[in-house]
Amino acid sequence: MIRLLFILAVVVALTAAGAWVMDHPGRVAIEMENHRLDTSVAALALAVALLMVLSAMLMLLWRWLTQGIWERQKLSRHRRGYNELAWGLSALMEGDGRRAGRHARKFESLVGETALSHVLAGQAALAEGDVAAARTRFRSLEGDRRTKALALRGLFAVEATEGDRTAMLSTARRAIDQLPKADWAQTGLYESAVALGDWPAADRALLAALKSRRISDDEFRHRRAAVRLAEARKAESEGREDDALKLAREACKLDPQLVAARLLAAELYRKKGGLRRAKAVIREGWRHLPHPDLAAAWLGLADERSPAMLYKHLETLVSERQGLEGHLALARQAMAADLAGPARSHLNAAAELAPQRRVFQAVEQLERTLGNEASAHYAASKAAHAERDPAWQCGTCGYRQSAWSELCGNCGAFATLEWKAGAKDDVAPA
Repeated sequence: MIRLLFILAVVVALTAAGAWVMDHPGRVAIEMENHRLDTSVAALALAVALLMVLSAMLMLLWRWLTQGIWERQKLSRHRRGYNELAWGLSALMEGDGRRAGRHARKFESLVGETALSHVLAGQAALAEGDVAAARTRFRSLEGDRRTKALALRGLFAVEATEGDRTAMLSTARRAIDQLPKADWAQTGLYESAVALGDWPAADRALLAALKSRRISDDEFRHRRAAVRLAEARKAESEGREDDALKLAREACKLDPQLVAARLLAAELYRKKGGLRRAKAVIREGWRHLPHPDLAAAWLGLADERSPAMLYKHLETLVSERQGLEGHLALARQAMAADLAGPARSHLNAAAELAPQRRVFQAVEQLERTLGNEASAHYAASKAAHAERDPAWQCGTCGYRQSAWSELCGNCGAFATLEWKAGAKDDVAPA
């Protein structure tokens, strides 16, 4: 609107000026050496106006011609530059850092310093092992809000190459503040925090992953339970048993099948004199996941220590949930109490549920104790070809170990161990 009013004002002013000139006729004489030009004021004004219009048109034509040539040159340089960018990215995918660096330099010479040139050059330097150059490139992107994410991602890659877990944790924390949904930031914060034992940071990464729906609710609860258990063990080692008990109980609520959390909570209750609560923790854990370690802990909480009374005590736990582990635990305790009949009965029931190696080994032990060498030899042959016993198996690499721990003994993954039968022989102590 303002622009239109300005144009109208100019037109009115020019019209008024033309009318004034027409109303005031006069003569103009121009002399140059021996030449003289006589004309009217109106004619001179018209000639000047036409000259000005012609000059403006010539200037616009010249600008259009030169700008077109410059634009074509610029477009050609950009096309060649982005071809170099494509070749550089292809070289990175092939793992050829030197060739990628060469294309990055050509791209920068054609297009100039841009965010893309810094990213390509930084990744190429990283592929060549020049972490100092890569760090310089990525840090140059930190000042711009638009390229902050690229800078943090690149710096995290540099620190990962150096193996600097502390720096990785710091960068991942900054990234989570600005990029809460970024997978690499969540994973980097979680893994770095776990490696350094920074459990609050690990918990924060889990919450971010849950909020972005990168992990399921069940996976979140399982991992968070493992984090709480790690915190509980740390608190116990520092003499803060009340805090350790609180954390262990929270781990049990988050993941009722986390046997290690049950064992720690029961032991802490026992130390405080809460024998009844310790038994309740073990009993509840047995209902969710019967496990030999829970049976052993239950026997450790018995008032009577005679084998026969321990057998009766164990029956009260197994009655909560019958199954393979219950029959095996009762069979072993019956053998310790010289109760051959109940031991054989429970072993037969266990063999029907799962003909595993440990079942036939227990049968072999029972038969040798009773002097039945032929039956013992037959049980030993059955054990050699039976299903392998369950163990704690890593869900990431498949490695199996006999005791639970927060980290896999092979790949170091956190909270990936699950109690299950398997076909691998690489069962090792934690």
